[in-house]
Order: sequence, then structure tokens, then C-alpha cells
Amino acid sequence: MDHPGGHLAVVLFLLVLVSLSTENNIIRWCTVSDAEEQKCLDLAGNATARNIRGQLLCVRGQSPSDCMKQIKNGTADASTMYADEIYTAGFCYGLDVAVGESYNGVDGINYYVVALARTSSSDLSLLEMHERSSCHPGMRTTVGWTVPIGFLINTSQISVDEQCNFPHAVGDFFGYSCVPGVKDLEHDPKGNNPRNLCEACIGDENDHHICANNPRERHFGEAGALRCVAENLGDVAFVKHTTVFDNMQGKNQESWALDLELEDLKLLCPDGREANLFQHESCHLAVVPTNAVVVRLEDKCRVYKFLERVQNAFANATEGFSLFSSVNYGQPDVLFSDSTTKLLRVMGTYTSWLGPSYTTILKAFECEGTVEQSCYAVIVLCKRQYCKCFYRGLYCSYQNFYNYIFSLRVCL
Repeated sequence: MDHPGGHLAVVLFLLVLVSLSTENNIIRWCTVSDAEEQKCLDLAGNATARNIRGQLLCVRGQSPSDCMKQIKNGTADASTMYADEIYTAGFCYGLDVAVGESYNGVDGINYYVVALARTSSSDLSLLEMHERSSCHPGMRTTVGWTVPIGFLINTSQISVDEQCNFPHAVGDFFGYSCVPGVKDLEHDPKGNNPRNLCEACIGDENDHHICANNPRERHFGEAGALRCVAENLGDVAFVKHTTVFDNMQGKNQESWALDLELEDLKLLCPDGREANLFQHESCHLAVVPTNAVVVRLEDKCRVYKFLERVQNAFANATEGFSLFSSVNYGQPDVLFSDSTTKLLRVMGTYTSWLGPSYTTILKAFECEGTVEQSCYAVIVLCKRQYCKCFYRGLYCSYQNFYNYIFSLRVCL
């Protein structure tokens, strides 16, 4: 005779399995703008209409750091983030990445950061830049600030005091520079950032808006930094490897660009060598990776599987919803970059996606707020506080490691 209690136990067990299975199929995507939220909702609706396994829900975050907190706390599961945000998510919140964008279908390289100089400057070396002049696209930009200053710190050319005052250290190092925005209230609340960081800036045609963090400063942006060197107002410009080619052969009609020839410029390499403009793969300060989808460690597999099904359905759509198009959302690069051709699975950790050169650069800023200023509620001022953050993040990762290995068995 069957025991009713046994049947009840089996029924309850099956209900629990169904509940866990249903919950495991839900992906809660954290969005930070109206455009992102709308595209997320459109993706969810189209995925449901195509009977794609898994349910996408859209939740709203106030900022990328808020999304990091939500993912860590389990109120969201995934969000696309820039490279420096990925570092913060992993370093401070113990998170990881499931997939990354690829623009060529092969790797996750976004661009190379290079140092440009005039060919006629025969005595220049990246290992001896003290008292030289420099041209930067803008304050706190990856190309114009994070990478070059990180390189100078890591090569012990610049040292930062206990107050972590990077602008003062940079001002003391270079003879003069153009760093648009360095005197803005946002970056200089006390008004004491060095003035020589604006001395290579020229403002507009009426000599107004000098050192402004916008195009009214003619040395603003990557084209502006290139112009700064081309017009002999700076010894070196820190730009993307594509900047020169984007401003030559009639693509930029300003007189300074029309007069510029490829043979007029060269690359300065981190080891002190020089190279031509086409050798950026072996002569660069850092390789900056593309965006990637941040998740909890144990969710790498299920988020990857869902996005794999989604991109199979919508990556190459020529009509209707298209995963890598933002044409209907009023701004570019919504949810994913419009240049994306494929989402690549990330088998390693977030640092493997970021790559060694870019990760090393970011580590130079651990005592500033470039990496998230509030890390596990510890206010980050200098490196000893960052150690606390790091070990807490590492503990979180180990705590989730068993869950990750268990999920990987299903995914492989």
C-alpha cells in the first residue's frame, strides 16, 4: 500500500525543482537609461515571440555602479559595461563577465592607445618624458589620462603622494601640457590644479574657452591632441591608433590636417623604441578591450547560454528587431555597441577579458577614485584601503566558486 506521505514528498520535491528551473531561466537586465530600458523591453518581447528559452526582465539602475550593487545583491543578473567599469565590478564587487563584444568576430580588442610624435623629434623617448610637453584628448579619459598617466606611474617616472593628487604629480612631471577639462570644477573643486596643464591649449579662434573640456578648445579630443603635436605645441600626443588615419586623406578639412603627411609622424614605444604608424600592434601603451556583460560568478554559464540563443536569432536581422543596432533608440550603442558583430564567450575571469596591459594600467590608479570610490562601503583613499576591498572581493569570489564549478558542468 502506498504511503500518502511519500507521494506528498515527491510532489513537493518536483514543485521545488520546477520553481528553481523557472527562476534559473529568468535574466534580469540592469539598464541605466530610457533608451537602454526600451531596447531591453523590445528584446524581451521579441525573444518571447520567437519562443527563445529563458525570460528577460528589465530592471532600472541609477548608474553602472548601482547596477554592480544590484547584481552583487541578486536584484539584477546582468548589465553591459565599459572596460574600466568591468574592472571596478570585479575588483570591488567580486563580479565577473559572461560574454564580451567583438567587432571582428575573433577577439575583444577595441583599440590601441599609442603615443604620437613628430618624426623630426629625434631625441624623444617614452622612458625620458620629464619636462617634455604633452597633448591629451581630455581629463579622465581612457586615452588621454588613464592609460598614459598609468604608464608613467608604472614605469616609476611619476610618483603620487599620500593624498593621491594625480594632477599635481602630472603637472610637476611635464613641462607644459594641454589636458582639456583639468581646471573644470568637476576635476578641480579647490581650484589648485597646476596651470601648466593648460599651457599647450589654445581655446577658440578668439582665444576664449582655453582648456575647456569641449570642442571650443581646439586641442580637445583625439583630433585636437593630434593637432597639438602637428602644430608643434606638444612633443607627444596620446591617442587611439586610428586617430591619424581618421584625420588624413581629406577626412578632416581643417588646414592643419590637410598639410599633414604620414611620414611626418611616428610612434613612441614603451621600451624606448620608435616605430612607424602601422606598427601599433607591437608599439602601444595599452590594448583597450571592448564592452562585456557583467554577471555574478555562478551565472556566467546561464547568461552566456541565453545571449547565445538571442544572438543566433537577432544578431544578423535585416528587418525587425536587431540586437546590434540602435537606429530606433535616438542614440548610438544602446545595450551593445553598434559595431559589434558577435558576442564572444569569456571562459576566464574578468581580468583575462581586460588583458594584462590594461589591467596593469588600471592598478596604477588604485589609490584614486578612478576605480569605484565606494568599494564594499569602504571609502577608498589610498592603497591600504584598496587591499581591504580586494580581499573582500576575493573572498566573495571564492564563496561563489563552488556554485560556478557546478554550473559549468551543465554549460560545457
